[in-house]
Amino acid sequence: MGRWQRSRYGLDYLRAVGITAVCTAVLYPVSEHVALTNVVLVYLLGAALAGLWLGRGPSALTAVTNLLVFDYFFVPPVFSFDVLDSSYLVTFGVMLSVALIIANLMIAVRVQTESARRREQHTAALYAIARDLAIARDGATMIAATGRHIGDALQCYVTVLTCDDQGRIYAPLNRGDSGGPNGPNLTAAQWVVTSRERAGAGTLRFVAERATYLPLSGSHATIGVLVAEPAHDVQALVPEQHRLLEAIADQLALALEREHMAEAAHRAHLAAERAALRNTLLASISHDLRTPLSAIAGAGSIVAQNDFALDIYRRVTLGRLIEDKARDMSDLLTNVLELVRLESGADVLNKDWHTIGELVELAIQRHEGRLVGWRVVTDLSPDLPLLLVDANLIVQLLSNLLDNAIKYTPPATRIQISASADGPDICLVVEDSGPGFGMDDPAQLFEKFARAPASGNSGGVGLGLAICRAVTSLHGGSIHASSSALGGARFAIQLPLAVASNGLATPLTEI
Repeated sequence: MGRWQRSRYGLDYLRAVGITAVCTAVLYPVSEHVALTNVVLVYLLGAALAGLWLGRGPSALTAVTNLLVFDYFFVPPVFSFDVLDSSYLVTFGVMLSVALIIANLMIAVRVQTESARRREQHTAALYAIARDLAIARDGATMIAATGRHIGDALQCYVTVLTCDDQGRIYAPLNRGDSGGPNGPNLTAAQWVVTSRERAGAGTLRFVAERATYLPLSGSHATIGVLVAEPAHDVQALVPEQHRLLEAIADQLALALEREHMAEAAHRAHLAAERAALRNTLLASISHDLRTPLSAIAGAGSIVAQNDFALDIYRRVTLGRLIEDKARDMSDLLTNVLELVRLESGADVLNKDWHTIGELVELAIQRHEGRLVGWRVVTDLSPDLPLLLVDANLIVQLLSNLLDNAIKYTPPATRIQISASADGPDICLVVEDSGPGFGMDDPAQLFEKFARAPASGNSGGVGLGLAICRAVTSLHGGSIHASSSALGGARFAIQLPLAVASNGLATPLTEI
């Protein structure tokens, strides 16, 4: 028992004597006008108050001092403990018995009331921590919430020690000032992890420790150790508080295990996605590389035959075949590498001011040879604002859309490129009069390796539109696919208008 607790109990005994003194001070001046039965009732009231406010020992002291004072001041002969009338002995016995019974009953009521209040507080604390742990998304938040609730409910410092995969304790995960001033005993914590039992204060292990060490037991292994150290030197946790602490430790262990399992499931999901992506990429690239490689190998074997005479027409045809197939292979590998670079998002933009007209013109010039046979129409207003964009990426975006039109529409198809101001954005539209998408949800085409059902043997691995979406996302814009009024496919690109450093809008194009 601590010095503070001994002092508190001493004050309770003084209060017990004080209750007797107060009752006597109230009764003695009017003793000639009050019957002894009423005096007994007042002293019984004092004993009841002592049982309600004080402990069992002080309330018993109040009952005894009430009896003695009643005999000394009110029972003839007064100012003496002698008793002339033996019937008063019965009165004394009944008075003492009733006082003790009343005091014990009041103590029992008080204990039950305090117990009910503590259970209510503990239930509220468990509910609050369960709610916070349910919405927490990471272990650090869970540990911080646990430390806060234990500090509020039990007035304790909290430290959480975690284990590695081999079950060894490593650095504590303190949050804020929740850790105790003395620091955890790592030896005791390691013993708790190994044995999966409590240690420290209130247990038979490491009894010299002020803190209590509780295992955070998962379904298969111990996740860590919760260390709770009383904030006051004289404070010790009672059994009910130990039970509350154990319940909180169990909830924290379940929450941490759930978080670990969710993290493991997420890692497994990412690994499965990477494996599926890698397999799809390899399968697609191998398929799309095999066709041009076979054509190149066949054309090369024909050219290499000494006994086979090639006229100028056949030689030019084979040379163009080899060139076209080699370009297809180069474009495929370029698309794969470009998509990886864009999705990394690291230092990929080299922005400058450009007009829409010059960007569209560069994209058309890049496909000038392949666009022979298609009718390309541009509808660009000359007073459109300048765009602060990476010209190479925007040209590549337009080139991919033109490449799609060449692959998936027949010759003589109309390809139209238009642009207009749309509030704070520029809307750039590329549409054609071809067969369209042939699918209900053209937004799926922007996924990696997605191709339209009507693509047939048009070639490509399905990365062009994925690159378009990555480019627009890097510029803070968006791209959408829909059916065109011309009868074919329509791609609408929204690019935000940048604001100059002086806060003014972008300058208009000079006419």
